[in-house]
Amino acid sequence: MAIVHYHNNGDKPKINHHKQQGFDEYEISIPRKTGLFAAVYHLLQVKRLLNQCLNICADVDVIHVQVGWKAAWDAVFLLKKGNIPLLVTEHNTDWLPQDRQYPGWKRKLTAWAMRKACAITAVSANLAENITAATGKPVEVIPNPVAEIFTSAEIHTPQQQGLVFLHVSNFNIRQKQTDKIIQVFSQYAKENPNARLQLNVPKEAFNTFKSANPQYSWDKIELLAPDEDKYVLLNRMQNAYFLLSYSRFESFGLVIAEALCLGVPAIYTSCKGADLVIDDKMGICCDAENESSLLQAMRTSESFSADRKYIAAKPRNQFHAEAVLDAYGALYQKLMK
Repeated sequence: MAIVHYHNNGDKPKINHHKQQGFDEYEISIPRKTGLFAAVYHLLQVKRLLNQCLNICADVDVIHVQVGWKAAWDAVFLLKKGNIPLLVTEHNTDWLPQDRQYPGWKRKLTAWAMRKACAITAVSANLAENITAATGKPVEVIPNPVAEIFTSAEIHTPQQQGLVFLHVSNFNIRQKQTDKIIQVFSQYAKENPNARLQLNVPKEAFNTFKSANPQYSWDKIELLAPDEDKYVLLNRMQNAYFLLSYSRFESFGLVIAEALCLGVPAIYTSCKGADLVIDDKMGICCDAENESSLLQAMRTSESFSADRKYIAAKPRNQFHAEAVLDAYGALYQKLMK
């Protein structure tokens, strides 16, 4: 079975050939372009590369498009490819209330494209519910897989003295989230001087906020600049007592899932998009609209007893790559009938 899997990452338009479980995957990679002629550029590149895929492998069974709004630009061409089923997987939070509202025309165009698709999947139930409301089509929930290094790593008990909180964010749109965490932690550090906060965030954003707010407890806050090596992040998580995720919206909640797979409890918000199942033995829930709730969660963490093997058991099964691939494999077979 051959899959054409399209997304918009990469330095230049190209085709990546992967061997998956029982099938070949031809991944069409298109760099993100903006501006007046971006739509025409994407459409022409997809047409060229998809034709190239069909020349390499004449029996393409499924066209799998990642991220719905990009499918909207290319659906006009993709849907002309005979009887090849089109599957759209949505990761973005375009459908959910958030800090950055996407224009209405973009939602309408995306919904139109998705109505043309043979099937739609979303990475969370909340996302699926909103897409169904916009398109009138059923949406199957298949979560993102978590990298194997997180689902197979040893469960560690941190040896550092004092509570160590870790916050991970690589996106500029999460800056408000990081600022709130620094502000509230500085209040908490006055009560618990042994606590420390580690920030896995961009250096520029960290320095900007630090220079604007010298009054915060910077002597207890450590910057761990984002590293592309997943093993670096894994080590940072293993040695933290809690992961901090204070967010109003998430498309899936990958960082939380990675931490849970390592047995690291989370201080988190029950936000739109992220509908990970976390019970009171796996973490502490706080209100994304109430900073005092985050402060209280930090106080509660002092007496929290974490069974790391218990925390990791369910997420490792739910987000293991094989389980996700099996779910997509079953969907591919259904579309091919």
